[in-house]
Amino acid sequence: MSFTEYTGLMVLASLISGVAAFSLSLFILSFSFQVVQALVFSVIVGILAGLASAATCYVYPMFGISSRGRKIDANLPLIANFMSVLASSGMPPERIVRSLANVGDEFSVGEEARRIIADVELMGLDLKVALRNASLRSSSKKFAGMLDGVVTTSHMGGDLASYLRDEADKYKKARAQTMKGFLENLSTIAEAYISLLIALPLALIVMLSVMSFVGGGAFIGGVDPQVLLTILTFVITPASVGILLLIVDSVTPPR
Repeated sequence: MSFTEYTGLMVLASLISGVAAFSLSLFILSFSFQVVQALVFSVIVGILAGLASAATCYVYPMFGISSRGRKIDANLPLIANFMSVLASSGMPPERIVRSLANVGDEFSVGEEARRIIADVELMGLDLKVALRNASLRSSSKKFAGMLDGVVTTSHMGGDLASYLRDEADKYKKARAQTMKGFLENLSTIAEAYISLLIALPLALIVMLSVMSFVGGGAFIGGVDPQVLLTILTFVITPASVGILLLIVDSVTPPR
């Protein structure tokens, strides 16, 4: 999708979201408020919904780029090993890229490799120029650096297989450090889970149950402890678990 098409989609989604939120809010608020008040609130809700939709469309490509880059970074040791094996057999760089294009979907770089081949065959570019262009548009800075290294090594007449083996070893060590940091973060999250989502809710449930039994609602701003107990059980605790799952998913290295 081109930039112009995506911009048009963002505007259309914002308009639809704003109009739908305005209509729904006006329909609901008209039963409880006067017409002018309901109209003002509905306009505010529609504007906020349109802005939220535009913001979502604006940040979505960033999340897509980040996710794709993380997948490529996770597979870089395999990519470098694959290319180094082919280079060790004496295969030229263009054949290596073609082979990577055939199996690149397994390494999350199939699209990048196929675009390199398309630049060479359809656009008539030199392989070095196509690799430079691929490094500029790659969502992974590490993969872009490796492509630049391939271009430099080939241009200088260096040993491409040795370079790729060194890159594979470097990315293996980096992957091991990433997994070590992930395990440390996971242990911290596990401690927070035990403390905040197991021990604390149990203590609050016992406390609220006792207060409800003895009639101590005045100690909580006059709110019935049964209401607080229901909110804690069916709203706060599930929402906290969901947030914790999102945190774990965000820090988990991609496969």
